Order: sequence, then C-alpha cells, then structure tokens
Amino acid sequence: MRSPSSDDGSVHDRLERYFVVSTLRCHDCGELHGRVRVDDETYAAADFAIDSLAEWRLEMDKEEAWIRTHRSAVREALGDFEDDWPETVAAVRDRLLE
Repeated sequence: MRSPSSDDGSVHDRLERYFVVSTLRCHDCGELHGRVRVDDETYAAADFAIDSLAEWRLEMDKEEAWIRTHRSAVREALGDFEDDWPETVAAVRDRLLE
C-alpha cells in the first residue's frame, strides 16, 4: 500500500486501505489495536487520523459508501485480494455488493 490517504483514485489502493483500516478494530474485543502488521508494513490508527472507535466507525462508513458507489470496479478488483484477505473480501461481497 503506497499511502494511507483516502483520496487515492486507484480502486486497488482504496480497497487495500479499507482492508487495513478494518483490521484496526479487534474482532474479539471490539477495541482499536495499537498497531497492525500487513505484509512487511506496520500501521497504526493514527496513520489514518483515527484516534477513537467513533472515528474508526466514521471512516468505515465513508469507505463503505465509496465501495457501494463504485460496485462494478470493486467487483473486478476483489479477486486480487482473495488470497490475502479472504474473510474481508467475502464480507465486502455479502454486505456491500449485494
């Protein structure tokens, strides 16, 4: 991932950003992680200007609205993420593209 900027026009980069931001919230306890590691990169919520769970939710809402608006392009790009993000890809297909 090149940059955490949400202004990136690349569908691939925007989806990757969404996947990373989604991992910042712990699936088990629901709190924000201090850091997450993706491939060889480490990210923190602060990298995305997120410092609370409320801000994380707002960011996720914004990105999910973008995904819905760009359904066709997102459908085409999701295959690139199947191996590394299978659960997130399935969730995007089930929740946002149906």
